Amino acid sequence: MNTFPKNILNKIKSWHLILIYLIINLFFLNNFPFIHSDEAWLSGLSRQIMQTNNPAATEAFFDLLPRSPHTIKILFHFLQIIFIKIMAYQIFTFRLISLLAGSLSLFFFYKISILITDSKNLSLVALIILSLDIHFIYSSHLARQEIILVLIFLAAFYYYLKKIEYNQEIYGASKKEYSIKKDIYLGLILGSSIGFHPNAFIISLPLIMIYSWKLIFSRETKFKNYLSFGSTLAIIAFFFVYLSFQFDPNFISHYSSYGAQLGVFDSMLLKLENFKDFYLKLFYQISGTYYIPPIKFQLLFFAATALLSLIKLFLKKDDLNLYLFISLTAINLGYLIIGRYNQTSIIFIFPLGYLLFINLIKNINFKFKLKEILILLLISFLGLNSIFTIIKDSHYNYQDYLNQIAEVVPQDSRVLANLNTDYYFENESLFDYRNLAYLEENNLSFANYIKKNQIKYIIYPEEMDYIYNSRPSWNILYGNLYPYYQEMQKFIAQRTVLIKEFTNSTYPMRIVSKTGAKNWSVKIYKVNYAAETGVLQIDD
Repeated sequence: MNTFPKNILNKIKSWHLILIYLIINLFFLNNFPFIHSDEAWLSGLSRQIMQTNNPAATEAFFDLLPRSPHTIKILFHFLQIIFIKIMAYQIFTFRLISLLAGSLSLFFFYKISILITDSKNLSLVALIILSLDIHFIYSSHLARQEIILVLIFLAAFYYYLKKIEYNQEIYGASKKEYSIKKDIYLGLILGSSIGFHPNAFIISLPLIMIYSWKLIFSRETKFKNYLSFGSTLAIIAFFFVYLSFQFDPNFISHYSSYGAQLGVFDSMLLKLENFKDFYLKLFYQISGTYYIPPIKFQLLFFAATALLSLIKLFLKKDDLNLYLFISLTAINLGYLIIGRYNQTSIIFIFPLGYLLFINLIKNINFKFKLKEILILLLISFLGLNSIFTIIKDSHYNYQDYLNQIAEVVPQDSRVLANLNTDYYFENESLFDYRNLAYLEENNLSFANYIKKNQIKYIIYPEEMDYIYNSRPSWNILYGNLYPYYQEMQKFIAQRTVLIKEFTNSTYPMRIVSKTGAKNWSVKIYKVNYAAETGVLQIDD
């Protein structure tokens, strides 16, 4: 990098930039993006596991919604439990886990860049590029598992390049006990992701395909190495499946049923169609309840980078280019095979896309400084995009939302409410609206349900009326409201007292296209048990 301010970069260490990233993000960790109910879903289960001292526990706020315990994300819950005990049960606690994972991901990304470029300065630039990406920032805030999977993948990829690929001669000539040890270690690193999320399959596929490629087309990888790596992954997977059977003897049927609802068993033709829709929705920011940051440029940039990488494969031997291209292809193949297409999982392609770019430009030395121009343009665009997006799409009203509820509803009161209120209530106090879709299946009326759970307050968001009036478009959120909606309205009118009404632009409306469109109302009703001789007993 001839004209780039080397004198500045020479004084900077990677941990300086990572620490700056961590500190800056702390200031808006709770505000960007808005708090999603899935964050409360995950942390709520962690709290239930902790308080019951039972890793096979299911969510306290789901009493009718069918839930089956398993261990496929048990390590994530254990990690959250550690942070609950150190800090407190609040959204900041769980988002901090993601931010720390994102910061560690930057470290391994930097270390991989060093191996690729053999340049500290260019690797620091690579670190800056990823840290400025709005989707990486988004994933580093959201209290979900994706950023932890990114961390595990980058750690595994770095280990592979450093300990296996870059030491190939020693690796191939070493004794049998030692030669397979590194493959086993690599399998252990990747295998740990199975305890965090089923998408462990997606992030494992790149190294599985690299091993397969090298076994078939190169003598560098022996079958014993391939078998050691693959067997380690398989043993860990079987271990988690075995534990899941201890939690639930019908684990396979229950988990398969859940997967079928998400499209896992759709035909490959349908999965291909949905794959196209997956990227189109990301490109145009079309979503149900999840916020999608503006990533049009990144998707086009990665497509162009992948195309140039493919062309380079035919023009010049470059093993790193090959491995990165295989990895990017493998991630997308993983999306296709799983077929779930969760928008948050797109973060898996981002580090690989930027690593491909860094690998492509590392040897550019044209007189008109093309490398420097490309880097400055990329950093400028990513930085400005992130700044404007964070300013525009930050939400500062979550604590006010909870404070409004706290004015009239005690923390330990039993309530029927949206799951995004969970960070206010004590464990086993909240019952989520998703349960109501299963009233008929459980031979319960709405009134029976209220009485059965001794619910004292109904926190009613305006989105319930919007979903009902827009049916069936948004039945995916709470199920079909039609069977119980009129009875619920009658119960509220006859057997409750309105004790508070307030507005909030974000949290009474989970449909992301409507969030912020206006001030949505929240009505808090107190159940009148003094009138039990009425509907409550008639419905018995």
